[in-house]
Amino acid sequence: MKIEIVGSFLPSDTLYEARNDFNKGIIDSSSLKNAEDEAVAELVERQLNLGLAQVTSGELRRNHWDKDFWFGLTGISVERLETGRIYQNVESGSDLMRVSGRIGFNPAHPFFDDMRFLKSRVGSRAVCLQCIPSPCDMYLEILLQRDDELQKIYPVREGLLHDIATAYNLTLHELYGVGCRSVQFDDTACGRLCQDNFTKRLLQGGFDLIALHSDFISLLNDSFAGLPRDMETSLYLSGGDMIVPEWEYIEYPDNIMPKVLRGVNADKFYLPLELGNDYQLEILRHLPQGKKAVLGLVNAHSPFPEPLEMIHHAAALGARYVSPENLSVSPRTGFKLTDHIDRGLTYESQWQKLSELKASMSQELIQG
Repeated sequence: MKIEIVGSFLPSDTLYEARNDFNKGIIDSSSLKNAEDEAVAELVERQLNLGLAQVTSGELRRNHWDKDFWFGLTGISVERLETGRIYQNVESGSDLMRVSGRIGFNPAHPFFDDMRFLKSRVGSRAVCLQCIPSPCDMYLEILLQRDDELQKIYPVREGLLHDIATAYNLTLHELYGVGCRSVQFDDTACGRLCQDNFTKRLLQGGFDLIALHSDFISLLNDSFAGLPRDMETSLYLSGGDMIVPEWEYIEYPDNIMPKVLRGVNADKFYLPLELGNDYQLEILRHLPQGKKAVLGLVNAHSPFPEPLEMIHHAAALGARYVSPENLSVSPRTGFKLTDHIDRGLTYESQWQKLSELKASMSQELIQG
């Protein structure tokens, strides 16, 4: 059984120091870029040495897992927290995203140069994978802002949905043109709609949950529409801060996950799961035949190893619903984490985790 990655990696100590020096004004942007290039080049070789079929740049150049992509689109502006103009009670990091005009494709988006560099280092040795925050997360974040200015730009939600999907779709086509052959949407919006506390807040705010379900699925499908056949599309379904969504396979109107697995035109789905919770794997019942599933079974945010027998058990259960050739295992999340030092994680911790996972899958095949 294959192993895969979610996409993000902890930076090396060298890059970590270079970024700190840049923030302090000790080095300039050119020196920082050189440090990033060297770090990505090293990352590529480490991934290839593990035998990974798909390789990423590890999100090493990003400040935010999501907003760096959104800031690169037209119609989006950045507002610093220091201004004091905070309109909603959300965790925003250091920057806020604001809609300042109609959202659109930006041919000068910085992700294109990142992909060009990745492709130059990978060549034909592996597939270049680009991870992008889900359009559903962007849509939900904008809706939650309740900005009066937004109503002037988008008086009806259909216009907002159309522009987000079009901007994403054109971006994916351009990524294909510069060498990307696999794209992954990192989604927390669908997973958050599995949480009772979050959905209650939405209902109290006047949101129509069933309409949101429909909007999300349409956004994903419209963003993926018309891509070349040799560009694989993936959807990583996270629960946000909880990481693992509250998986519930029974169909009822408020349960978005069966709708997503059946209705989204993605080739592959990354599903973070809790080891030992066999019930969560029942969600695979809704995955159409021929679709790929990646079971997130390893805690990327802990330096401690997982029990191999539990990984093997979960993989065996998953194979009851998904054919083995379409089933892979991966870490539950990416490795990049702000408080990694407090958790006892180092640059080498992530490679140890992946090596252990690879070895465990080899052992599982031998035993099988």
